[in-house]
Amino acid sequence: MMPEFTDHLFEQVIDFVKSAGDSAFDQWRSFDVVEIKDIGGDLATNLDREIERAFHGLCREIFPGCGFRGEELPDLRTESSNGYTWNIDPIDGTKNFANEVPIWSLTVSLEKDGTPIFGVIYNPVSRQLYTAMAGRGAYLNGRRLSFKAPTDPARMQLAIDFFMRQEDPAKKARQDVLLAELFHSFYRVRSIGSGALSLGWLAQGHFGGYLSWGLTENKFIDVAAGLVIAQEAGASVRIESLDAGSSVLVVGSEPICDMLLALANGPGAL
Repeated sequence: MMPEFTDHLFEQVIDFVKSAGDSAFDQWRSFDVVEIKDIGGDLATNLDREIERAFHGLCREIFPGCGFRGEELPDLRTESSNGYTWNIDPIDGTKNFANEVPIWSLTVSLEKDGTPIFGVIYNPVSRQLYTAMAGRGAYLNGRRLSFKAPTDPARMQLAIDFFMRQEDPAKKARQDVLLAELFHSFYRVRSIGSGALSLGWLAQGHFGGYLSWGLTENKFIDVAAGLVIAQEAGASVRIESLDAGSSVLVVGSEPICDMLLALANGPGAL
């Protein structure tokens, strides 16, 4: 499937993620904020940039020809010459990280022609390591994961990942209708501040579904690893275009994906 790679090289990536995550955990209370990104308080720290730069160096060394996309340093982005691209979000959930909320992770993925085929998510606080490779299953600390969602949405927790504030009045109205439908339909709706961990928790059965509304190419970096992990655990993954430059992403059982897409595309919603 992937003649350019060996299991040993993938193990080097996993070791990098674990080592970088443990180092970030050790520096959890001694980081520097280097950028405030928007009025909502999204930010970047020196650790985000140091980890991303170090992973870029590793990719150039052991994966020549692969593309590279990171969350923080656009000057490091390179196009692929072989169809493969590495993604990294060095700290997914930076706002949680900065406020000492223990819901953050490092996430790395490999895409083949735009499809995630390998993913790693590591939460250093809980020492939970999620890994998956296409066709080989998904694992949490070496234990194989099997997604078994409840069938009744009224008994199910749903993870959402939205840009909650909408400046455009039409989009705001659509989002308000969709959120009301979700809160009415599901037992509980949560947004934990980390798309990667939301999908890891789904793969292990904590969430029964996941919805990202308004997903952009840049934010796809956050969830790419989680998508291959969820899919290899047995969940369905579906993406549909919303408008120019954004999409709706749903993950769960086939009936839940159908339901979520119907709500997202229903009258008054989208």
